[in-house]
Amino acid sequence: MTDVPDHQLDEIFRALADPTRRKLLLLIENQPGLSTADLANQTRGMTRWGVMKHLQILDSAGLIQTMPEGRRTRHFHEPHALDPLRRWLAAAKD
Repeated sequence: MTDVPDHQLDEIFRALADPTRRKLLLLIENQPGLSTADLANQTRGMTRWGVMKHLQILDSAGLIQTMPEGRRTRHFHEPHALDPLRRWLAAAKD
């Protein structure tokens, strides 16, 4: 058994279930501070609105942190966001 609440795991799994969100998360992790427009430019075929919807899900799962900067919003990877998932996997292994 683990101390990680089910709803927290559900949010993380939901966010990571989509390949576009996984790609966005990797882009943010590898290039901290990218703006929403930067991310839209790096995900060919996606509109800024589409990217924003995916970012909202990543943010609500606690996987990224968004910081407004004037008219732009910058996105950063939350370094310990996957710790609950790691704890759950370690407990499931036992």
